[in-house]
Amino acid sequence: MRQGMSVPGGSFVALYGSNSGDWRERVAAKLDDAGVAWFSPMDPRWSSINADNGDEMQSLVDALVEREHAALERATCVLFHLGRYVFRDNTITGHTTMALASRAELGFLAGRGIETVVHVEPDVEGRNYLWAVANRYSHMTRVTTLDAAVARVIERMRAK
Repeated sequence: MRQGMSVPGGSFVALYGSNSGDWRERVAAKLDDAGVAWFSPMDPRWSSINADNGDEMQSLVDALVEREHAALERATCVLFHLGRYVFRDNTITGHTTMALASRAELGFLAGRGIETVVHVEPDVEGRNYLWAVANRYSHMTRVTTLDAAVARVIERMRAK
């Protein structure tokens, strides 16, 4: 991904949701083609943190979450995608994710009133609740495909 590690100045789309593969790279390429600035919270430092060492790494977790939430608060809009199966190059890897932290981010977005386009895959456990959250708030738009989410955020950024 060419941009994304640094929070852009000005208007940008934040790419949040599950770590379910390379969806951010595909979305980022479409945003680049459309001339839309974006930010991804993906940071290689997360890979050093796991269930066994999380308590020891809490100060790093705090710093990473601070960075992620600061970017969310500055974003013009958020594309939020939640998938169950991990994909690489449009192929299922055999791994799945519950994306528990991402679910907390969706609640944050709902509560803060940040414009968000929400795509939750139809095989995600707990999807009905998540869909209901997205449907409840006027600043959230639920779409049925990731491509529709990309089109919506591009449309929103061009209208800005």
